[in-house]
Amino acid sequence: MPAHVTLIYPFADDSQLVARQMKELEAVLSTFSPFDVRFATFGRFDGAPSVLYLEPDPAQPFVGMIKAVAERFPEYPPFGGEFDTVVPHLTVAETADTELLDDAQQDVARHLPIVAHASEVHVMEHRGADGWCIRDRIAL
Repeated sequence: MPAHVTLIYPFADDSQLVARQMKELEAVLSTFSPFDVRFATFGRFDGAPSVLYLEPDPAQPFVGMIKAVAERFPEYPPFGGEFDTVVPHLTVAETADTELLDDAQQDVARHLPIVAHASEVHVMEHRGADGWCIRDRIAL
């Protein structure tokens, strides 16, 4: 899986994601405009395993898209409804080894800030041994 900020996961099973749902997803996301985003600050989710991530700035466009998709598809709450608050993030590393997270943070910090232009949403599909592949692209 390439570096990304997740909007909704899990979403419809690939075999169940029909043309009508894609059109509805496109309609929801087409209300958002492309935007520039900067990743310069780290955060961590504590847990087993812990997650090191980069915070998007601004985060609000991601929050808005997550909320809009979740409202249109309530049967697919973000992260399965596991969290009360969804924090937009770009995962860097996930491990129970805090020393490895510290090392990863030092390595990545040398390359910050990362600046990007968000102009489309990728709908990803898991293809078994081939891993995650882009199924569709939705322009913002």
